[in-house]
Amino acid sequence: MRSKLINEMTNKNWFSRFRYVCLFLATIVVLISCQRALANDADSANNFAAVDNIWLLLAGALVFFMNAGFALLEAGFCRSENSVNVLAKNLIVFCVAAIAFWMFGFGLMFGDGSDHAPCRKNANQNDQEIVSYLGHFSPATEYNESGQSSEYILLPKDDNPLGFPKNKFSCLQRQWENRSIASLFFFQLAFAGTAATIVSGAVAERIRFWAFFWFSFILVGFLYPIVGHWVWSEYGWLKQAINFIDFAGSTVVHTVGGTVALVGAILLQPRWGYFGYDPQEDLDGSVLRKALPRKFGHQNYFTYPSNLTSATLGCLILWLGWLGFNGGSTTELQNVGHIVITTIMSAATGGIVAILSTPITALWSKIFENNPETGKPELSSLINGILGGLVGVTASSAYIDVPIAILIGAVSGVIVTFGNLLLKLWKIDDPVGAIPVHLFCGCWGTIAVSWSLKGTEVYQDNYNVLGQLGSQILGWLIVFVFVLIFSWIVWVVIGGILYSFDMIIGNQRKLSKTKNLWLNIHRIARQGIRVTPKEEIEGSDGFWENPKPE
Repeated sequence: MRSKLINEMTNKNWFSRFRYVCLFLATIVVLISCQRALANDADSANNFAAVDNIWLLLAGALVFFMNAGFALLEAGFCRSENSVNVLAKNLIVFCVAAIAFWMFGFGLMFGDGSDHAPCRKNANQNDQEIVSYLGHFSPATEYNESGQSSEYILLPKDDNPLGFPKNKFSCLQRQWENRSIASLFFFQLAFAGTAATIVSGAVAERIRFWAFFWFSFILVGFLYPIVGHWVWSEYGWLKQAINFIDFAGSTVVHTVGGTVALVGAILLQPRWGYFGYDPQEDLDGSVLRKALPRKFGHQNYFTYPSNLTSATLGCLILWLGWLGFNGGSTTELQNVGHIVITTIMSAATGGIVAILSTPITALWSKIFENNPETGKPELSSLINGILGGLVGVTASSAYIDVPIAILIGAVSGVIVTFGNLLLKLWKIDDPVGAIPVHLFCGCWGTIAVSWSLKGTEVYQDNYNVLGQLGSQILGWLIVFVFVLIFSWIVWVVIGGILYSFDMIIGNQRKLSKTKNLWLNIHRIARQGIRVTPKEEIEGSDGFWENPKPE
């Protein structure tokens, strides 16, 4: 026993020292990079270009580090029997995102289309007449000065390490002056990976690893960049046609991720025993059913997080990463400090209001669930309130002052509280609360932009609040419906393929059939993307070899 304690203390001390060494080395690397970049440039313009690129890379690193926050948060909110699987999904999602975004996503999102010739010149009045729905599909086409395709680049060539055609991202480079394509790719890749990671929490504890793997590839490679092009590309049609505004991604990142999470959670149905659901209802009556352990019959078995220490640390990491998420989205470095402050204040207010809303949830449980609660504050509510405030302010953090940021955070805290109650009413199982935080607060943050712009640099005079409100609502609904429909199609197709593969190798059990085609499609898809009853009872960690010591 004594030796065990000594080993644990030694491991903790080693981890602490290793952490401080890493922070020290990272600081030295950044300082040396800044010094060399500034020393090597001959004029002040190049100096500013170096600083711009360094900040963009640092902000991208903060956003990338949010993956650690998502992993810790999800692992802390879910059962310990699924912790290895949860961590593996949060690791693989960025691996998949990197390949998918390089192959397809970056070109679809920011590549010049065939009607983008003015981007290669100086801005002119005819630019406003251009409306684009997609960027260039493949990143592998090189264009000559006349705009005709001349060659294909599949591998790095000369000073072109990414393999992207140099002249096919001119719109992006005009928006982000002095930034290299490599820096922009990394920063946008970190955003794309975040959108995919959001989905993981809502479908946790019942999604098959390979279903999540392939869906993440399609989401980052196609669905997310198409929406991103509509809103963030210089000639994106939502931006040009209806003047839709989303500064850092309340719609592009969080609404997209939250909508996909909603579709996945509905299609998968709740965890076994939660809301009284039995995944064996889809099986043919002649199939021998497995019995559910008694402990699964208690709602608290699912609702109480397994490791609040991990979840809290994950929240703090996400909060830190969000400073790069919002702060890195500005093209003007002098605005970063202001954006950081509005982001922090909204998050702080969201957490406070979520805690103050605790009596409401207690009353709800007492009336509608016949479950008398003590009314004590819940740490999980505080965590999601903070995250809701961060999501809500993301669309407008560059345009607002502190009082408006506090208002946005306060409303986000209320939305998170009532959003969780709505999910219970609709019997939608979301283990980490990703849908209220990202979808509902993403909607609110997008709408809040409409009265945040008056008197700002974006619109000084003749600003129509109602007109912008209509644009924000319409744009959000377009994105929501588009992602809802196409993510459902992707989930169903992936589920059907995996189910068919399992039938071929003899691992899938027979399903009951009805005359309702819609119901049959959903049963097949659900059985294809959902873990087996055995895995659900024992935990998904059994998918991995020797996940825990005997």
